[in-house]
Amino acid sequence: MGSYTHMKAVVLIPTYNERENIIKILDILVQVKKRIPGYGLSFLVIDDTSPDGTQDVVRTYQKTHKDVFLILGKKEGLGKALLRGMTYAVEEMDADIIVQIDADLSHDPERLPLFFEALDKGADFVVGSRYIPGGSIPENWGVLRKIYSVIGNAIVRFGLGYVSIHDWTGGYRAYRKKFYEVHKESMKAYGGYVFQIAFLHKSIKSGARVVEIPFHFTDRLYGHSKIAPMEYIRKIFEYIASERLYDLLHGSFGKFLVVGGIGFILNAIFLIIFHDHLQWQASLSNLIGAVVAIFSNYNLNNLWTFRKNKITTVREYLVKLVQFYGTSLFGVLIIQTGTIELGVRVLGDQYYFIYFLFGTALLLVWNYIMYSKFIWKKK
Repeated sequence: MGSYTHMKAVVLIPTYNERENIIKILDILVQVKKRIPGYGLSFLVIDDTSPDGTQDVVRTYQKTHKDVFLILGKKEGLGKALLRGMTYAVEEMDADIIVQIDADLSHDPERLPLFFEALDKGADFVVGSRYIPGGSIPENWGVLRKIYSVIGNAIVRFGLGYVSIHDWTGGYRAYRKKFYEVHKESMKAYGGYVFQIAFLHKSIKSGARVVEIPFHFTDRLYGHSKIAPMEYIRKIFEYIASERLYDLLHGSFGKFLVVGGIGFILNAIFLIIFHDHLQWQASLSNLIGAVVAIFSNYNLNNLWTFRKNKITTVREYLVKLVQFYGTSLFGVLIIQTGTIELGVRVLGDQYYFIYFLFGTALLLVWNYIMYSKFIWKKK
């Protein structure tokens, strides 16, 4: 496509003790480059000052290959190396597209033209996937390593809620520079292999259109894997937990819970006053408290929880207030008060507050669905 001609792409190759592999991967990439038209392709080796002299063989290679670049840094893990490479690629080499590939030949470089085809067709972020048809992990891997790989990716897929993307932990990727520019500061907090998960996740949340390209993962011939399995799994869980907690506290449902908590306190106060002090029936006392709580919930949700779809005109405010009371009272009468009444009849009045708590939990789910779908639906 003409709009993508003459774009600069930089292939990042992080290395640590890859002397035996680096020239092999560079030789293949130099040949593959000829099958990627419309892009100025360069290769950036990011070496963590390997004691085996990886940088020395790269410097020799550079003498006959002007499209190969080298930067050195101290050993701080894969994430820091990739971020250092991204920064250099964008700020010093004017990269429009950034590619990541491992130096150990585990990522099939022959598949790289397909990555650029996907970008040309509108993808923002292309992921090499071992877990879709046409992709695979090595048969000679031990059972434990296979479990770590498959389970680790499944935990991320379902834990973060993006099940349509199958390979989160691999490092074979191509993406537009804007995702580096948007997330470069926040990515400083991540290291190791969790960096891969976090960068893809944040890119998706900022609107990246993701395409997966299948490839057969090949076990390295030289050197050894740098993954520490138990630490790797632990950090995956930590990342998912922190992201889910953030979404809960900052998303609309988290705000809805806070507003609901205020309404719950108001409801409970009126329930106790009318039932314990004025000796009214538990179900009737709850209805009075609910009327007050619903009015509080309506206004706080409008001002805070669903402010993106805020009700502004007086007429709409009154119409929606009636609708809000209608949906809320249905839930209060049928779900919450019904639970209280059923509990009192079956188990006795002495446990009325427990029935109230259980009915409120059911009511919470009902209310959030009704409010987001009908009262403050997206305009």
